[in-house]
Amino acid sequence: MCAAVRWAEIAVPVRHGATVTSSAGELPVTATDAVGRGPRATAARSGVPVVVDDAASDARWPALRREGVGSPASLLVLPLGPGGGTLTLAADIPAAFDAEVRAVAGEVARLAGRRLAAHEQPGGGDPGGRARDTVVAARALLARHEQVTPDAAFELLLERAHRYAETVLACAEQVLDELGGTASDEQAGPPEPATLRRAIAYLEEHAARDVDVADVAAAAGLGVRGLQMAFRRWRDTTPLAYLRELRLARAHQELRAADARTSGETVADIAARWHFTHPGRFSVTYRERYGCSPSETLRA
Repeated sequence: MCAAVRWAEIAVPVRHGATVTSSAGELPVTATDAVGRGPRATAARSGVPVVVDDAASDARWPALRREGVGSPASLLVLPLGPGGGTLTLAADIPAAFDAEVRAVAGEVARLAGRRLAAHEQPGGGDPGGRARDTVVAARALLARHEQVTPDAAFELLLERAHRYAETVLACAEQVLDELGGTASDEQAGPPEPATLRRAIAYLEEHAARDVDVADVAAAAGLGVRGLQMAFRRWRDTTPLAYLRELRLARAHQELRAADARTSGETVADIAARWHFTHPGRFSVTYRERYGCSPSETLRA
């Protein structure tokens, strides 16, 4: 696809806050983590491709820039579709992913997304096998978390099922939610806290409205300072910066979907709807993010 590619990864969410990854090539663990918390997380949330032409000078993800030696020079992150997940390509040279490469990578991502969607459809897999995998994964997580043997961890699952009058499978799913991963996901960190997920859900629901940080904090069940610390720790950003990125992605989606010839929509209309009131500043920000002007996207 591209001779400069040094690392590729497919990441698929499987539980609240947990993601299973499969990668090929070499990338330092710290750089992989920075990619996951930055460009990959942005693409997964927005459903819009993320292109990083020069990671060393891109101000959007400071954690990635701080890695320096060992970090990729450029990145392409593509959503896999409505079911979630991303395809990430990392290259050793800046601006490695031109329009042709992006088009080919986009087809690969769409194909992978369709395969994943088909697998998740009712009857698209082995329900019994998935149930067994869930219980085995939960047993392994409990064993590691409680520092006991797998057999002892299974006894803990049985005790939980008896205590709460639940099935073993239901208890296993709860363990996966609580501990935030699967047995095969060795590199997965702890799950994002529910407070942060509530804050993000509030921002996504209210992105088109006036948003006050205090309201976001209240929706999350945090103080303003706690909210800011949560975003800094888990997303390496601030609540308002996250909101701006979300609004920019929504504006991008509308620009791609709009037909200026028939709808009469203008760049200014769409930008204003997403609270970008300064056309020149919006155009600069948009070009930095997507590599073209808003008007070019609208006309495409």
